[in-house]
Amino acid sequence: MSTTTVSHVINESRFVEEETKQRVLQAIAELGYRPSGIARSLTTNRTQTIGVIVSDSSNYFFAEILRGIEDVLRPENYALLVCNTAEILERESHYLDLLLRQQVDGIIAAATSQRWDILSEVEIAHTPVVFLDRKFEGLCGPFVGVDNTRGAYLGTTHLIECGHRRIGILAGFQRLSTMRERLAGFKRALAEHDIPLREEWVVESPLSVEAGRQAMRGLLTLPEHPTAVFLNNNLLSLGGLLAMMELGVSCPEGVSVVGFDDHPWAAVSDPPLTVVKQPTERIGHAAAEILLALLRGEQMDEMNVWLECELVERQSCCPPSA
Repeated sequence: MSTTTVSHVINESRFVEEETKQRVLQAIAELGYRPSGIARSLTTNRTQTIGVIVSDSSNYFFAEILRGIEDVLRPENYALLVCNTAEILERESHYLDLLLRQQVDGIIAAATSQRWDILSEVEIAHTPVVFLDRKFEGLCGPFVGVDNTRGAYLGTTHLIECGHRRIGILAGFQRLSTMRERLAGFKRALAEHDIPLREEWVVESPLSVEAGRQAMRGLLTLPEHPTAVFLNNNLLSLGGLLAMMELGVSCPEGVSVVGFDDHPWAAVSDPPLTVVKQPTERIGHAAAEILLALLRGEQMDEMNVWLECELVERQSCCPPSA
């Protein structure tokens, strides 16, 4: 039996008589043979790998997105190379260069900055890129995200409808489009209800639990502090709740809070946290489906997908105390 025949059976590249095919498959099983992915990539010009760049792989938000991506790509026999930038610009550039050198078939990225001028290399290498979550001025390519402005508007409006007029926000990094859009939604809700914006109650910080803890401590130790706070992401939410516990500020009687992003701990915290929930797995699904279409050379009606958030009401809000 020739090596060419074996190759046709393994790669399903040409018709082989059923009897011959079964003999080849039996021999493969007995020998425990595994085709070489490296050798196959030299022939097909495909590595069956997809690079995924996220800012924090430990963040439940990105973990859920990764699950969604994997759900779509695993049945197509793609492996994921996950790169964690930790919001560090130099690390982002390093990983993008690494993925290009690894000749991944495509990239899905939550970009940290506009420093994607290296995308010219992506185009030369014919490596399709799909962006998710964050968007930057002039950043080209397909995109999947949510309506952050409306989501923050819903959460802030809920606090207003509970009777609050002294409302602050842990606003996160304003160089990120998601944080800017959520702050815009917060401001829109205040403006529509004729509530003045108190600049000292808009606290910017890195996106981490510790940064959220410090930001909330600073906010609640002001001579006059808000009776309600909107928290711009799940890490800030956790840090903010820790600060309230340390300061002995009760929730919701002392300060009501609404967080952006859901998380398993949000439903079992004391009290359970009201949140603006993103369809995280659907974000991953949509990004992976767009990338698959690009790899197959298929045309899609829409290469930019915007998904809606929903308000999940729990017990972290109540009317302000007298």
